[in-house]
Amino acid sequence: MMKKTILLVLTTAMAATTSAQQAAKPVTGLAEMETILAKIATYQYGQSREPLAQFTQLVEQSLPFPAQLKQIEARLLQLLQSSATSAAKDYAFRELSLIATDASVRVLANMLTRSETAEMARYALARIPGAAADEALRRTLPKVSGDSRIGIINSLGQRRDAKSVPILRPLLLSPDGGVGEAAAAALAAIADQPAMDALATARGKVTGSLQQRITEAYIQCAGQMAVRGNKGAALKVYKELTAAPQPERIRIAALGGLAETDARVAIPALTAELNSQSPEVQTVAIRFLSRIEGSEVTSSLVRQFPKLPPSGQVRLLVALADRGDVSAALLFVSAVKNGTGDIRAAALSGLGKLGDRTIVSLLAEAAATSQGPEQAAARSSLHGLGGPGIDEATVSALQQASGKTKVELIMAAGERGIAVAADILIAAVQEKDADVHREALRALRNVAGPAQVPALLQLLVQASTASDRREATQTLATVLRRSESAKVDTVVSAYKATGAMEARLAFLEVLGQTSSDEALSLLRGSLKDPAPEIARAAILALSEWATPAPVPDLLAVARSEGNATLQVLGLRGYLKLMALPSQRPAAEGARMLAEAMQLARQPAEKRTALSLLANFPCKESLQVAEAARRDPQVAKEAAAAVERINSLVKFQ
Repeated sequence: MMKKTILLVLTTAMAATTSAQQAAKPVTGLAEMETILAKIATYQYGQSREPLAQFTQLVEQSLPFPAQLKQIEARLLQLLQSSATSAAKDYAFRELSLIATDASVRVLANMLTRSETAEMARYALARIPGAAADEALRRTLPKVSGDSRIGIINSLGQRRDAKSVPILRPLLLSPDGGVGEAAAAALAAIADQPAMDALATARGKVTGSLQQRITEAYIQCAGQMAVRGNKGAALKVYKELTAAPQPERIRIAALGGLAETDARVAIPALTAELNSQSPEVQTVAIRFLSRIEGSEVTSSLVRQFPKLPPSGQVRLLVALADRGDVSAALLFVSAVKNGTGDIRAAALSGLGKLGDRTIVSLLAEAAATSQGPEQAAARSSLHGLGGPGIDEATVSALQQASGKTKVELIMAAGERGIAVAADILIAAVQEKDADVHREALRALRNVAGPAQVPALLQLLVQASTASDRREATQTLATVLRRSESAKVDTVVSAYKATGAMEARLAFLEVLGQTSSDEALSLLRGSLKDPAPEIARAAILALSEWATPAPVPDLLAVARSEGNATLQVLGLRGYLKLMALPSQRPAAEGARMLAEAMQLARQPAEKRTALSLLANFPCKESLQVAEAARRDPQVAKEAAAAVERINSLVKFQ
């Protein structure tokens, strides 16, 4: 708690000093030092920090001049030994921690044994480089206890003082647990052979939590030694800890160190842990093994698979899949055929990464005969399989399959966009199996091309249910969007050739999604068809246009006085196309929306028109919006439009 308080004081003091320093008067040299120090000597927390900031500035200015720094150091030491306030001495300790030399060691060391100065003296002393500070800390250690002793131990560890190992060794067995843990941490940081030997010996003499802390320090010491080049010593520690029963946390740390230090040496220990009763240890072993390159490691993992419990088998399959070694693929195939539940799902998922063209049928059958996670894994793998010959294998299997397996292959052909499967799918649509029929029609959306347009037209005409007609319509429209315009002419001809109302309506919907010039003439003529169903379908088709070309036609419908329903549809389509990007002048756009406001019979259309006015920021749009504020049905929306237009007009 005392350490945290001191650090908080230091942090606050440093921040405040920086702020005060910015406002302080500059100090030109040592002449003013005595005056400033006199003020600092009586300083109390909460008072002006200007003297502190001035002195800090003096220290910074003196950094390039060793002789001046020596004088400053001497005066700070005098301040520490004077009757100055505690706040002043804390400041002096902090400054000395930045500039102190061996000249400060004796004074600071003497203060280590006084409770009121022990922590800050150590704070400064621990930052002085060189053997003198090390010796002072070692010499003082037996003279203090409690937090002061722990603090000095920590400093010796931070300084990696190898000469302190003989002093720290007996402290590992201290009845004060905090002292023992601090000694262990310090020895781990020093990390030489004597430090490691001390930790190794102490491990056998203590029990409980202290033994675990010392063992953790033992592992950390080994890690530091490996970093410094002594991998042999580190491996000896890791092998020792993995060979004998250890707490789970220790085994995991030792396995990690072993794998990181020498992956090849780690293989036997990691392999042995595959049968661990601890899921966490087993998971770590699998993860580390899976990262070691080489087919022999893959073979070892495959051999261990039958020996593992189901949860371990799942983990191993996931790791092998991530490893990406295709030599393990046969294990996955076996697990699909013989496994159940999560094992089977993991194997099916892994085949998406390791499988080739030979497992297409296996995945399709698995998807057809399973549910839930297994089915999802099989489908994902089937749809995402990479490598040569996958599409060809899918088509070949599709030609021979039936029932649910055929459905899965059809779905795969669609997801993969296998163009060569288009005619096979056209034929599949004719089958009596409802699932095959439906999925083939859907898959054609991604697969069919211009060559299949005549067949799709025929399918649409022959559709016997609303759902079939809807699927055929969407598929045909999708194919036409990526086909040449000549194919749109075939739809126009098909429309004229059929008298079936449902087919004619579907053709109009298809033509609306093409936004082609070839279709525009027919749709314009259909607006005047005596059959209201045809006129309605034509309005809806033109409302889906990708360009503003049908705007005049829809406006004419909105102006008409005949069918009120068609008038509303026409106005809505008109407003929808008004939202499209165009080269229309702002004033013209405002005029067209003003007419829409006059034609609107419902508040919804008025709100839409008001929302579009901001697309045409000009005084005419502002006038339309201002006029609409008098309409209680849309007054709120009109006010918002006025505000938006005003904000846009200002920037023009």
